Amino acid sequence: NLKPEDRRAIAVVGTRKPNMYGRQVTRDLVTGLVKEGFTIVSGLARGIDGEAHLAAIKAGGRTIAVLAHGLDLIYPPEHRWLAAEVVKFGALVSEFSDGVKIEKYQFVRRNRIIAGMSLGVVVIEGQSRSGTKITARLAGEYGREVFAVPGQVGNVMSQAPAELIQTGAKLVTSVQDILDEFSEYKK
Repeated sequence: NLKPEDRRAIAVVGTRKPNMYGRQVTRDLVTGLVKEGFTIVSGLARGIDGEAHLAAIKAGGRTIAVLAHGLDLIYPPEHRWLAAEVVKFGALVSEFSDGVKIEKYQFVRRNRIIAGMSLGVVVIEGQSRSGTKITARLAGEYGREVFAVPGQVGNVMSQAPAELIQTGAKLVTSVQDILDEFSEYKK
């Protein structure tokens, strides 16, 4: 179920292959955002998305997973248990009817919804050419805040956040960097 408080949503997205740094930063930022009453939105994918949903649940907050297929299918299949937990602590959302199978182009449509239903998008690790960067671009086009967590220089998974920071995304070193942009949404 979607609730009125879900208007205070922040998307957290990133690579499907995070390192330990990316996982820890995701947990720390999501826990801090949940403590401030924000709903966490992501795409239920492997990696950062799954980590964000799980961290929100563990912190006792709300989370919304946007799917790139019908609600009768959970992808990746190893996240069936996570989808069941998300339903208890938020919602699964899709613009696709039951029976719609996964096609590559549908992930961009999913990313559009993630960006559109969030006040801002936090990017944690990703390659230069990635769905993560597409979500950030869409967020910018929709007038949403774009945040990026810096990574290790030379690491391919640091490319998307570094490029976003170079083009105007707000650099994030703590949850306070995000909260500063949303003072009107404080609890």
